[in-house]
Amino acid sequence: MSVENLINHPEWLLVVLAPIFFLCILLEYFLGIRKNKLPENAQYKLPEVLCNFSLAGLHQVTDLLAGLLIAQLYLNVFGFRLFDIEMTAWTFILLLVAQDFCYYWFHRASHRIRWMWAAHVVHHSSENMNFTTAFRQSLMYPVAGMWVFWLPLVIIGFDPKWVVFTVLLSLGYQFFVHTQMVGKLGWLEWIMNTPSHHRVHHGVNPQYIDKNYAGVFIIWDKMFGTFEPEQETVRYGITKPVNSFNPITVSFVEWRDMIVDASQKNLSMIQRLKVLMKPPK
Repeated sequence: MSVENLINHPEWLLVVLAPIFFLCILLEYFLGIRKNKLPENAQYKLPEVLCNFSLAGLHQVTDLLAGLLIAQLYLNVFGFRLFDIEMTAWTFILLLVAQDFCYYWFHRASHRIRWMWAAHVVHHSSENMNFTTAFRQSLMYPVAGMWVFWLPLVIIGFDPKWVVFTVLLSLGYQFFVHTQMVGKLGWLEWIMNTPSHHRVHHGVNPQYIDKNYAGVFIIWDKMFGTFEPEQETVRYGITKPVNSFNPITVSFVEWRDMIVDASQKNLSMIQRLKVLMKPPK
């Protein structure tokens, strides 16, 4: 597929990158795991690997379906744009940075608002960290409201197809930070989101919880006080383990718990809304 076709149909970007993803998985498995160079919590365990791939498939299908509605919404909003931004090398770089800034706030909200955490918790529910962990995505992101965070870019005047392309390009980059094969990367640690920074983000260690929300650039965490370097060995998972490899259970357990909490008797409407909007337990 040509670059022009990818720009016009950005939903295929991750599919095009899939061979690279699978090559990295094979390298991690044979070089790191078969040769016992990675810890136990980097192992490829068949039930979880199958769960991860199932979650990726469900996510991809719902993203494609919901994307039709979201794309139409973006196009409608684009009709009220503030500026006509021509895509050049410089405006593309500007869009990459602006998209990453929006991603930081989406990611931070996904940890601090229970409604959004109900979708995002799927990604954090594994107690292992390897490249297949990147495939643990929720089919409920469109319901959780992920798409809202990129609307400002469309309103400013960036063409929706370019916005979606950079969002997916960022997600493609983030695949590569889900590994324990790579240590710290010198000066890149100051600017980029790296495997070391992202391992911290997946940690359940008290000092690591709700840290390092970066997508591509770690600078936002350093600017807004959410940065934490990797020091203590990371323990992966969440404070309320799911204990299941069933992709449907993993996808909906937090939605179920949240609705049960919000449906308690004797709660006012305001209290019910607070249950949905407050930070997760």
